[in-house]
Amino acid sequence: MRKTELVGLEPIQDLIELTLMTPYVKGERTVSLLVLAEPETGRTELMKKYKHNRGVHVRRRFTACGILTDLIQGKIQPLFDKPKILGDIFVYEYSSLQSYKPNTANSTTEFQCAISEEGLSPESSYWIRGDELKKFEGLKGGIIAGINTFGFFTSGRKVKTYLYKGGWLSRNVVVSYEMSEELKSKIHDSIRKGEYRFDKKYVSAIALDFPEKRTDVEMPEDLSERIRDLARNLAEEYSEDLKPYKLNGFRLHKSLISLVKASALRDGRKTVSKKDVARIEFLSQWMNLKMQRLKPDYDFYR
Repeated sequence: MRKTELVGLEPIQDLIELTLMTPYVKGERTVSLLVLAEPETGRTELMKKYKHNRGVHVRRRFTACGILTDLIQGKIQPLFDKPKILGDIFVYEYSSLQSYKPNTANSTTEFQCAISEEGLSPESSYWIRGDELKKFEGLKGGIIAGINTFGFFTSGRKVKTYLYKGGWLSRNVVVSYEMSEELKSKIHDSIRKGEYRFDKKYVSAIALDFPEKRTDVEMPEDLSERIRDLARNLAEEYSEDLKPYKLNGFRLHKSLISLVKASALRDGRKTVSKKDVARIEFLSQWMNLKMQRLKPDYDFYR
C-alpha cells in the first residue's frame, strides 16, 4: 500500500486498494464498496487518486444509460471477456442518484444490482439498443461509491429507503468513519506546513500493480473458518444498525473471501496467510455504520 499525504486514512485506502484487486481473483466475486463519511474527511480526494488505474471507470453522473452507451461506443472496455468483467465504476457522491427522475433512478438501481451480482441481462428496464448490447450480456463488475451522511441517513438517523432497493445495500461492503480530534489537529498541522501542495509531499495519483490475468488464490481451511466467523459477526452488527432490516451475511461472506484473497494476491502470493486474515480483521472495525474514528497512525501499518 503506497503512502499518501492523507494522514489517518490508511484503513480506507487499504480497503479501496483491496477492492480494486478483487476482479483479478479467479472464481470470486468482484467486491462493491460504499464509503460513508462526513464532508471534508478526505473520502473524495482519496478516491480520485485511483482514477487512472486500469479498469477504473469514473462517473460523476452515474446512470445505467450512460454506462451502457459508453460500452456500446467503446469509450470503456471490459477488463476481461472470459468471464465478462467490467472492472470498477467509481462514483464520488452516490447520493446524487436521488436527484434523478424516478424511472432513471429505478433503472440505474436495477443496473447496479445486476452488474454486481448476476450480470447484465436483456430482461431488464436498463437494457437499451437491443442487439448492440448482446456481447455484454452477463457482464459483471464492482462499484466503489462515496456517500455523505446527509445522503445516507434521514433526520431521524435511519438509513434512507432508496439504499435498500433491489437489495442494493446487502451487495456492498459498507464502511463508515469519522475523524478523531487528534487526527484533525494533525491535518491542520500538515496544512500549515504546506504538505498538501504539489511541490511538497503531495501524491496526486496512485498507480496499482495488477496481475495480467485472473489468478487462483487458495485459502487454508482454518483461515477460511476465521473469515466465516467474521462474516457472521459483521452481519449481526449491520443488522443491529439497520433494524428492522436483517442481513443474513451471505454476500458479505463472499466479499470477505474476495478481499482476503486480494490481500494475498497484492503481495504476490497465491495462498492466503494469517497476515491476510489479520488485515481483514483489522479493517473490519470500519465495516459498520458506527462512524468509527480514524487516528493519526496505526500499529498495524508500522
